Amino acid sequence: MWIPYTDVVVVVVSNVAEPGAKPKEALPENERVKPLVDLLRRLQPNCGSLEGQNFAQLRERLLVMDPLNPEHVAMVNRAEAEFWRLSQGERVADSLQILGFECGGSQWVLENCFPCGTLSTPSLADIDYVVEMKETIERNRIAAASPIEQRWTARSVSPMSPAYSANKDDIFSWVGVIMYITDEKNEAAIKQRFREYAMLHADQTMRYNGVFHWGKVDLDFHAGRSRLADLQASMRRRFDVDGFLKVRRDLDPQNVLGNRLTDTVLRA
Repeated sequence: MWIPYTDVVVVVVSNVAEPGAKPKEALPENERVKPLVDLLRRLQPNCGSLEGQNFAQLRERLLVMDPLNPEHVAMVNRAEAEFWRLSQGERVADSLQILGFECGGSQWVLENCFPCGTLSTPSLADIDYVVEMKETIERNRIAAASPIEQRWTARSVSPMSPAYSANKDDIFSWVGVIMYITDEKNEAAIKQRFREYAMLHADQTMRYNGVFHWGKVDLDFHAGRSRLADLQASMRRRFDVDGFLKVRRDLDPQNVLGNRLTDTVLRA
């Protein structure tokens, strides 16, 4: 997880614990959230009792004060970065608990997937991508809350997977950008600002020979004949679209399982 407007990167790993391993545990949560509590009390002295509120709840209370002000969001991000610094440690648990984290409330998300070499010869496109995205955020003064989430997977053998590859050694990186929908009053403005943010993310995705998580494709980020044509061309570069459409015509001739989104993206 990269934290915009800071130089902090949070790395979470999940390794098999050795028998008898004794983890170096992190500080209690009430100590780790202190940077967020201190900032909230400074900005809103009459905020009342904050006891029992977790990191995500405190972050949301801070962001809702001025969610589209990049300076304010950067200040909240710096407090979050300190929270993560205080959260360093180890624990033994199910991998789902290790790799999962509190995402917070409602949010807009766009996640991509792009190749980044092989295990033996990584291209470092994964690092270059997020460095470039952080520069884009700062240059365009985007109110980008934390995090820019990044993960990696091996290749998939499913031909329509964003991570498909015939080479078993290929690796792929997935990068997601977000904006929190903090309140109804700002909801429409947040949607518009995220659209602008997502369009920049989408343009960069195509420069890195990437495509989008199928569950996150949104035609609103590709509005206009030229942008839509670029999306359709990127899909054809990554997937055997004609082969897929042939199979679909054979198995689903009435297009019962189709919809406007996939039909448009694939030019079906």
